[in-house]
Amino acid sequence: MTCRDIFFAGVPGAVRLHDCEGLLPALGEFFRFWPHAPQPEGLPAIPGTPPSARRGPRPLLAIFPQGRGYRLRSPWLPAPRHEPSGACLLCSLAIELAAACCHACPGLASLHAAAVRLHGRTLLFCGDNRAGKSTLVARLMADTARGLGDDMLALHQGRVFSFGVPPRLRLPLPASPVLRRFAAAFPGIRDRHYGYLATGPDRLAPWGERNRPDAVILLERTPRSRAALLPAPAATGMDSVLARFLIPGGGAPGILGLGTQLLDSLPCRILRYDDLDEAAGLVAQQALLLPPAAPLADAPPPMPERPIPEGRPPSLPPREDDGDSSTLWRQRPGLACRQAGQSLFLSDGPGNRIFRLDGTGAAVWHLLASPLSRDEAASLLAETFPRVPEGRIRHELHQLFRALSEARLIEKVADRPGGRQERRSQ
Repeated sequence: MTCRDIFFAGVPGAVRLHDCEGLLPALGEFFRFWPHAPQPEGLPAIPGTPPSARRGPRPLLAIFPQGRGYRLRSPWLPAPRHEPSGACLLCSLAIELAAACCHACPGLASLHAAAVRLHGRTLLFCGDNRAGKSTLVARLMADTARGLGDDMLALHQGRVFSFGVPPRLRLPLPASPVLRRFAAAFPGIRDRHYGYLATGPDRLAPWGERNRPDAVILLERTPRSRAALLPAPAATGMDSVLARFLIPGGGAPGILGLGTQLLDSLPCRILRYDDLDEAAGLVAQQALLLPPAAPLADAPPPMPERPIPEGRPPSLPPREDDGDSSTLWRQRPGLACRQAGQSLFLSDGPGNRIFRLDGTGAAVWHLLASPLSRDEAASLLAETFPRVPEGRIRHELHQLFRALSEARLIEKVADRPGGRQERRSQ
C-alpha cells in the first residue's frame, strides 16, 4: 500500500492518502488557495492557535479507494463515509479540514454561510440549504464581487475568515446567461450533480484572508416575487444567524455572544427574490449605499478548548422528572441569555445548544428568576389572556416547563420548610 501525507495550513495533522496517487492533481487544483505541502514546516498558522494543537503525532484524516469512489475517515464523522466521486470527496474533505481548523483554534467559530466583498463592503449571506447562497455568490463573482466563501466561513477576531474553497454549483445551472458564461469560462471538478468553479485570486479569497463584515443578508427564495431588500425583525435575524453557527461542545454561550455582536453592530436585511440576475443587481446597487459598519470586537467571547473527539461523548446525567403542577422551579444560575425583539435566546445547561423562547415563553422565563410552579404560572397567564381556555394554558405550560427542564435551563427548588411561604412573601 502506498501512503502519501499532505499537511494543510491551520490543520493539526496530516491528510493521509492510501493508494490514491491519482487523486493528487485534482486535490492540488481544488485546494490551490489553501496552502498545503508534504511537510508541515512553513505552513501558516491561525493567530491564537495553541502551540500544542498545531501538529498532531498521527494522521488526522485518511482517504482510501473504495470501488469507483473513495472512503473518508475523520474524527468528526461517526463512521467512515463513502464518497462516490472525486467531487463529492473533495467537498467532504473541505468540510472536515474546516472543522479541524476550528477545533484547533478556539477563537475560530465555524459558520455555515456565504460572503462576498463587493464595492468595498463585506456582505454575509445566511440561508438554508436551498436558499441559493452558492449561486448568488457565483453570480456576484461573475460581475465585480470577490467570493469569500459560498458555504463555509468562520469568524475570527471580529472578521470573516475565508477557507479558500471554490464555489460549488448545483447542476443544472439556473437560467442566468451571465452565470452560465462565467461557469463555462472557469470550469472546475464536477460530477453529475455539482460543478465547482476554478477562478483566479482576483475572484476568490485565499485561505486565511479576513475581512470585517458590513451587513448580514438573510436569503428568502419566494417563487414569482420581485427582488426586494426588507428590514429583518430582530428575532428573525438572531434565529437565522445562530442557526448557521456550528456549536462546539460547551460553546453555546460564546456563539450566543458572537451572534449578538453581529446583529448589534451590522444592518440585517431579508433578500426576498426569485430571479437570480435581478437579485444580484439589487444587491450590487444596495452595497454601494451601505455605510461602513462599526467594527466587531477583536476579542471574541470565551470559547472552550476543543480536543479532537475520541470515542463516544460522555452522556449527560438524567434530567429531573416533571414533578406535579405545584412543584417549584427556577432558572439555573450562570446561563447566557440575549433578548431580540420579544424573543429570548438562551444557552442550554451543558452549553451545547441555543434555545429560543417566544414572547410568552420569555415572560415565563423572567418569572422563573424566583421559584415558580406551573399552577402559579397558569394563574398569571390566565389573567393576561382571559379568552384562552385554561386547559390550553396548562397544557402549553407543561410542555414549556418540560422543554426547559430537558435543556437544563431550569431546576427544581430544593424542598425546605416554609419554602413556598418564603416565596409568596417576596
